[in-house]
Order: sequence, then structure tokens, then C-alpha cells
Amino acid sequence: MANNLGKRYSCAECGGQVLVTKAGDGGLECHGQPMEIMQPKPLPSSD
Repeated sequence: MANNLGKRYSCAECGGQVLVTKAGDGGLECHGQPMEIMQPKPLPSSD
């Protein structure tokens, strides 16, 4: 699994977050488990 540039990853166990500033091969792990890509927050609607 490759790290995606500009994506934020989160640990489900401790809530730690990592922002990828340089893409590369491999994966991010925390507490021995792979970190998951966080989904972007929706923007508020403008009327």
C-alpha cells in the first residue's frame, strides 16, 4: 500500500493523526495496526 501525498491518516486505537508530506511505498502503522485514510469533512452549504 502506498502513502498518498496530502492525505491524513488516523489510528483507530489512540486517535493519532499523520499528514503525508512525501509520498512513498509502504504503509503507516500505529500500535501494530495499519492506519486508515481519513475522509474530508463536508463543507457547509452556502445559501
